[in-house]
Amino acid sequence: MRRALVVSCALAVVLGLLAACGGDEPATPIRTVEPKRTASSPSVNPETAKNSEGCRLLTGKERRSIAGEKLEIVAPSPVIEGALLCRWVKTLKTPLTTSLRVASQPLDVWVQQVPKQIDRLLVQGRSDSEYSKRLQAAKKEILRGKPEEISSKQACEYFSLLVEISMDKKNKTEGILFQGTERGDYSVTWQRCARGVHTELFYEEPGLQVSLALSQAVIRLGKLAHKRAVDKLA
Repeated sequence: MRRALVVSCALAVVLGLLAACGGDEPATPIRTVEPKRTASSPSVNPETAKNSEGCRLLTGKERRSIAGEKLEIVAPSPVIEGALLCRWVKTLKTPLTTSLRVASQPLDVWVQQVPKQIDRLLVQGRSDSEYSKRLQAAKKEILRGKPEEISSKQACEYFSLLVEISMDKKNKTEGILFQGTERGDYSVTWQRCARGVHTELFYEEPGLQVSLALSQAVIRLGKLAHKRAVDKLA
């Protein structure tokens, strides 16, 4: 992954999107959905996954509205305890394919990933001394108690802190980030922390370029998926 080239500042202002507008530092995606792999973790059968709750977060028509074609193949995914997860692809024959992934988790599950993300930010030098203090304090707070004892409001404050540092925007509970790839195209990630749930939507396709229409489509699908996830999880 080369240095991230994100959506232009002008476009970000028009849309009210979160994006890193600096040209020198790489944007750090907020990786929040990570599988807990164990030796006994079962593999996921595509047919089984297709009927999972995660795969009901977006309809075929909605997936087609962003891809411009059918996305019906469900790629096998690792088991993630407490999460709704689905990834649709155009084909399983090559890794370079159109792909749409959605993942939602209750915030007491999501917040367990925050200390790991904080460690990444500190190692990468993405924060100054003031941010480092805030990150270390947040990490201690999370590790000191039980995840279920952290309120939704507090969890989303942690999310906002990560957004503030990674994307140079303050006090936001959602954001969209375009990242350049080595191929010269882009991938795009949208995230929201609200109503007791964290949702992440990731989309990529060969030759993908930044556009206003794509941004609007990603936001629209992300909000739909998040609303449905809240109904199922919160």
